[in-house]
Amino acid sequence: MTPTTIISGRDGPDPFRRTGHRSPITWSRHLRHLAYMSFRHAQGSQAAQVHFVQSYLRSVLEHGTPGTVPPLKPMLDRAQRLAVPTGHLPVDNALSRAQFLFWSHNIWDIARSLVEREPAVLPDRGLLYARAADVGAEPGMSSFSEPELAELAGAFEVYRTGAATTSVAAQVIDKLFVPQLLEVELGFQGLGARYPRRPRTDGGDKHESHMLSHCRTAHTRFARGKASITDAIYRQVCRSLDQLRSSTAAETAVAARYDLLIQLYNQHHPDSSVSLLHIPANTFLRKPGDPIESQEHDPSA
Repeated sequence: MTPTTIISGRDGPDPFRRTGHRSPITWSRHLRHLAYMSFRHAQGSQAAQVHFVQSYLRSVLEHGTPGTVPPLKPMLDRAQRLAVPTGHLPVDNALSRAQFLFWSHNIWDIARSLVEREPAVLPDRGLLYARAADVGAEPGMSSFSEPELAELAGAFEVYRTGAATTSVAAQVIDKLFVPQLLEVELGFQGLGARYPRRPRTDGGDKHESHMLSHCRTAHTRFARGKASITDAIYRQVCRSLDQLRSSTAAETAVAARYDLLIQLYNQHHPDSSVSLLHIPANTFLRKPGDPIESQEHDPSA
């Protein structure tokens, strides 16, 4: 029987760093980590997954980790052993395997495009369809439906320009990840039929805001000097949402979607309503000189 790696939902600091030893985490480890962790932050949207991976790897480069693209085969070998975490809704093994393999290819392509500064290596619509077939996608698998792959191709197309290659992580987060994240969160507040509520097996809040939860986690970790790359991403999410709330940008379509999200969230949580679904960025604390941890906890390493 092929051994299975059960993935965890935790995003903690890197456990392999020894006290006083802060050697850079390799790109191989970052990509291996993203192969499962990026699904959590996508929240079911493959377009959001593209923007999250782009944000993460640009942040890695900006924090000084030299860009080297590892061989693809070890990533694919590991992807075949990955399984959804305990508590996840039941997923057919064939779908799970196909999805992890499919995204290992996609993540590797994103890494290549950034390290080699060559956006043309990113998959276009034709390659995504061919890749889906190669990894065992079958008719009826929701992740590989025509609408899903078309939306995914559209997200990749944004980065298939020279300008996108040179954009810093903060620009990607502000202009691409945050707007897509708001649309995902709106779905889980009942807007539209695609994700009217969160699929939960633990009896928890079906209209929980994962965005708010991730912002709170990032806030706590920055205060403790244990911030990860993902925490840095959500601090920038908070900065972006601050700007929407405090400037003339309040008249923009993105700001209107955020206002609507807060309104719908409060309708589902009348006893615990909020004025914001993020943490004000100016409340994030960090001691001078504290490094940002390069990678979150990977219990399957």
